[in-house]
Formats: sequence, C-alpha cells, structure tokens
Amino acid sequence: MKRYVSVILVMGLLLSGCSKEKKEDKEAPVLTLKEKRVQVELNSKVDYQSFIEKAMDEVDGELISVVKYNEIDTSQIGQQEITYTLKDKAGNETKQTMIVDVVKYFKNKIFSPTQVQPEIVKNPEDITVLVNKVHQLPQDWEPNGLEPIIDSKFRYLRKEANAAFTKFYKAAKAKGIEIYSVSAYRSYQKQKINWENQVKVFGEQYASLYSAYPGRSEHQLGLAIDISYKNQGDNLTEKVASSDIGKFIESDAYKYGFILRYPKDKVSITNYGYEPWHIRYVGVDLAKKLHKQGITLEEYYKEA
Repeated sequence: MKRYVSVILVMGLLLSGCSKEKKEDKEAPVLTLKEKRVQVELNSKVDYQSFIEKAMDEVDGELISVVKYNEIDTSQIGQQEITYTLKDKAGNETKQTMIVDVVKYFKNKIFSPTQVQPEIVKNPEDITVLVNKVHQLPQDWEPNGLEPIIDSKFRYLRKEANAAFTKFYKAAKAKGIEIYSVSAYRSYQKQKINWENQVKVFGEQYASLYSAYPGRSEHQLGLAIDISYKNQGDNLTEKVASSDIGKFIESDAYKYGFILRYPKDKVSITNYGYEPWHIRYVGVDLAKKLHKQGITLEEYYKEA
C-alpha cells in the first residue's frame, strides 16, 4: 500500500513540476532574418516573409505565420526599415530590424551607388574588410605603408599585399606568363575623378557596372590591383579571362592571398560587372576558403 502511495506522490510531483514549468515560460522566441540589409526594386511588391530565416519558440514551436512587421513604401527611392516582431503565447517578445534600400535597377539588378546611404566601415585597416556600394570607407581615410609594386614605381599597394603580389608576379613569370599592372591604389580624389569621367562619357548605368563611387572603391584600400596580358590599348576587357594571366588568376591567385573579386556568375551579388582583371588581397587563409567554397566577400559576410 505504501508503495502505491509513493508512486502516486511521485507522479503527482512530476505532473506538478511539468505544469509549473509550462506556466513559467519566460524564454523569448528565436527570430532571425536572412539579411541585415537588402535592396528592393522601385514600385515592387515586397514578400516580407521571404526575409525570415527562423521564427521558433521552444514551447510553441514554429511561429513564422504569427510574425508581425511594418510595411514599407516602395514608390520612392531611399532607405527604409522593416521591424519584425515575434511574440509567443506566454507574451515573450523578440524583435529584429532590417534595412531596405529602395532602388531603381538597371540590367542584372545593378543599381547606382548614388541611390543608397552607405554604412561606414569601422575596420578599414583589416585586410578582409568589405567595401562595396553599401559599405564605405571613413571620410579622409588613407592606407598606411604603401609601396611601389614590382613592375611599376608609379603604382602602389599596402606592404602585405605588395609582398604577396610580388610572389604572384614571379610565380607567373616562372611559367612564362607576363603580367602588366594597369591600376592599383587610388586615392579618394582620384576615384572621384574616375567616377565622374565614367558617368560623363558612358552614363551612370555603365559607371555603376564598372566603376566604384568615391569612398567605396577597393582600390582606395591599397589591396586591389587590375592586371592584364598587355600593357597598351584596350587592356581591361573580358579577353583577360581567356589569356594566360586570366587562367593563372583562376588557378593560382588564391595561393597568394588574392581573390577574383567580381566573378562572371556573381554579378547580382557583387553588384558589379564581370572583371577578370581585378584581384583583391584578403590574405591566404580567407582566399583559400573563398576559393574552395566558390563564394564572394559579400556571401562570406552574409554567412558570418
């Protein structure tokens, strides 16, 4: 009899504990978004739920259907925010905010950098820093330790990138491959002139595809260099890809810490046209990782 009473008491305590635990749900639900910042087309219809990666509660389970959010106005170009709110049945709440740039797209979802308000990067000295149309260098920032490169005393790279490029250059030379540098470090002012000339001569759509807005150019980092198989004429074209140096970039650049920054199949991700001549130094470790996974810096930071 005592045994049965003990069993009943234990079961009662367990049930009481479960009930108590359920009543004391104080854990906020998990809400994560696929992106921290996105671009959407002018006058487009936004699929708000498509940006949600996870909406889950330990007690209530899957909760994507109950996530609430504010809607944005896509009839005007500019920056807006969407705030997603998830509340579980116990009243615990989680919020996540995403920046949205409403832009007018050109071909391949290319947009003009003049349409977006960039985020100022906090670590410009980092060799892996992401600089693009929505990530800008601090005003008046200039790299330290610029050195003339191996084939031109008038072009410069930062010390670490220059040492790596010298090894890359010599390795190509040993294989009978000639490398001609076309452009390396560019100051803010030089990039400003370059951008304005591109817009004036070819129009803003073309400039947005092949030229960076001042302050948002990798060349200002002192880590990027444009190279070709010839030193005269129209030497920065897609013909570089099929040349010996283009093939060497594809097969060996990562071994020296360089990546092909704007691949042909990643135009909609980098938001720049295919540039088989533009390589960027990120260090051997990251270059190997990006090469192995076949991803860009944008994709790397998205996953980080």
